[in-house]
Amino acid sequence: MQIMPFQKIIDLIAQAGRKRETIEIYYPKTDNNPEGWREVEPYYLSTDIGEEGEHLIYGQDRISPGHIFNAYTISNKDKHYGSFIITKIKVVRLTGRKFRPRNGWQVEF
Repeated sequence: MQIMPFQKIIDLIAQAGRKRETIEIYYPKTDNNPEGWREVEPYYLSTDIGEEGEHLIYGQDRISPGHIFNAYTISNKDKHYGSFIITKIKVVRLTGRKFRPRNGWQVEF
């Protein structure tokens, strides 16, 4: 699998977020999930995980590989955001499937 360039990954995430469409990301193994494809709803980018992180504005703030992509994983039973280190995302695919933000969450792209 060829890893996508960093800027292409960010651009596709933002494009899907603005359209309120899900994406598929290829992400390595974590404590809770095996390596592989995950369909996610894109919500925002930040400097750190959870409430501690400063939200970043796509197109204004400088986005770095170590920043965090916050999304909801469709198959997630926990009903909370997931946090993905941007540089660990290998590939992004647009799905064209629409979503409505959950629990009053804001999409910030």
